[in-house]
Amino acid sequence: MREKVRKTIAQFHMFPRGAKLIVGLSGGADSVAMLHLLHSWQEEENWQITAVHIHHGLRGREADEDARFAENLCASLGIPCVVKEYDVAKEAKLRRLGEEETGRILRYAAFREAAGREGRIAVAHHRKDQAETILMRLCRGTGLTGLTGMSPVRGDICRPLLFCDREEIEQYCRENHLHWREDATNQQEKYTRNKLRLRVLPLLEEINPKAVTHIAETASLLAEEEEFLEQQAEAYFAQGKLPSAPEEVHLSREKLHALHPAMRRRVLRKAMGIFLQTDVSQVQIQALEDLLQKESGKSRDFPQGIRAENRYEALVLSRKREQQAEGFCYELPVDEEVLIPEAGIAVCASFHEKKVEISAETCTNVFDYDKIKYTLFCRTRKAGDFIPLQNGRKKIKDLFIDEKIPRDRRASYPLITMGEEVLWVPGLRASAAAGADEQTVRRIWIRIRRVQE
Repeated sequence: MREKVRKTIAQFHMFPRGAKLIVGLSGGADSVAMLHLLHSWQEEENWQITAVHIHHGLRGREADEDARFAENLCASLGIPCVVKEYDVAKEAKLRRLGEEETGRILRYAAFREAAGREGRIAVAHHRKDQAETILMRLCRGTGLTGLTGMSPVRGDICRPLLFCDREEIEQYCRENHLHWREDATNQQEKYTRNKLRLRVLPLLEEINPKAVTHIAETASLLAEEEEFLEQQAEAYFAQGKLPSAPEEVHLSREKLHALHPAMRRRVLRKAMGIFLQTDVSQVQIQALEDLLQKESGKSRDFPQGIRAENRYEALVLSRKREQQAEGFCYELPVDEEVLIPEAGIAVCASFHEKKVEISAETCTNVFDYDKIKYTLFCRTRKAGDFIPLQNGRKKIKDLFIDEKIPRDRRASYPLITMGEEVLWVPGLRASAAAGADEQTVRRIWIRIRRVQE
């Protein structure tokens, strides 16, 4: 077992030389063996080891004795020991979660607090834990990712005993005269994992004594498959990504439709994962799939303030704005630049032509000033707004639709008007009623430039 753990640590690059190691020490055989092993290599690897024991406040005197056992074991090895005590039952009610899930959340929060930004966390999950995890996920419903089980390394969490059997762990403890604590709650079937451990796994081992080993090996094979598919999904995600505004992700609907459904789900999950702090559920992915089949303008809201919307050729994921953009209206005095913070622009109407470098940050147009009978304004659109064209007129609403202006941008899109009549929709159309030509005597230039906040 010693060599197996050493090989696992090296293969997955778990603990660099000189690393800070936080060891989760429950007092059970698994964590005792892990601490003893890591301590035996501490001097050689120059590791800084600290043990963290979590007192869940659930088992009264027995839990107190577990904490003392952890402190005494660490003292005998010369290792610092931190004991964190929580009222898990109370926390579970506040969080509206089960005690098992709440305990897990609090444990890892304590481990990460002790580890800081640079530390590595060692937890003592073994092969049977892996089998239980996979069975539990199968019962709840999962995909390929869930069937890969627990990873040897995930972020700062490392599992050096993951390929060890419970029996060889206990044998290691006996050979090295190590005592351990048995948690009485491990025999209580009110917890899902315990039911699997006490009822299901023994039955599977009656069918095949190596059932646990085979389940764990299958997880390792699927993990390799998963890694490959994730690499492919990353490539397809990059290929399908379109230029987008800040805080948004635009994906080509055409390229998404061209993907195999299995790969499309992965790409959608990757896109949603940019915004969601929790795992992306299959229900959410199916909702995105359904949205893809609908016409432009259709949208769907998700938890944590995420919105998905079909915008013509793109599926757009973004965070919902807390409030609708408010309209604005600014008068444009001649030869004075006016800042319009709502639109992030500055506008200047001038009789003097100013040579400006053409770029995505600037926009300029020229008009016949003698045809402008009313005050110039920069404002957002109103119901019924239209712009005069050579062959009649066009509603601004219809212009936005034809030019594929996203719905959430239309309410704040700046219009240049003379009185109530639209003179210019920057970047789209200019009015035929006041355009400059060879007969124009007085020309007025309207320049727009994008400004930083």
